[in-house]
Amino acid sequence: IGKASTEYVDSPATLKGTITKAFGLTLVTIASAIASGVFLANSPAAYGVLILGMIVGVVLTLVTCFKPHLAPMTTPGYAVFEGAVLGIISAQFERMYFGISAIAVGITLATMILMLVLWKTRIIKVTETVRSVISMTGAVAIFYFVNIIASLFGFHMMPTSGIFGIAIGFIIAGVAAFNLLLDFDNIEQAVAYGAPKYYEYFCAFGLLLTLVWLYIEILRLLQMIM
Repeated sequence: IGKASTEYVDSPATLKGTITKAFGLTLVTIASAIASGVFLANSPAAYGVLILGMIVGVVLTLVTCFKPHLAPMTTPGYAVFEGAVLGIISAQFERMYFGISAIAVGITLATMILMLVLWKTRIIKVTETVRSVISMTGAVAIFYFVNIIASLFGFHMMPTSGIFGIAIGFIIAGVAAFNLLLDFDNIEQAVAYGAPKYYEYFCAFGLLLTLVWLYIEILRLLQMIM
């Protein structure tokens, strides 16, 4: 354990390592989502698992953000619990519109690829001004997740239908998509500056967090449009 801890502090983060961890965390999230969607979504325990998953997910997110060196331990747990939440939510949407989850996954991946191309080709450059503007969208993310929790108890802080609701959904999805630019740039800077090895998990976590946000918003948008 001591040797592993020293490695994460002394060894520098690499692009390959970050991509590997981002891919691995995404697979864990997907596997957990499929398992919960198949085995838990229709059970009496679904609601309890949903609440527990969201609470644990928020706690692990806060711990990871304020204690990045703990990312190698907190991020796998986040992937498992957040995956369970996504599985149950997706199953609920599937009952209304069969195939909506697959469409949302496809759009999410396509959006990530598009933003990666725009960032890699420098069509959109992440300058300090752009970084500051995107960073301020954190308030939107916080409000969004508070709305999700409130909706579980029957309170909706945002419109869930109509043209106004769709417009707000597009704006929030756009904000999430542009946050991907910040995630890509954070990965590049961490590698360039020789950040500690644990930043591979930390940066991968940031990317996963944005993808989860984007997926849920696209799911909501599709539900309002269909």
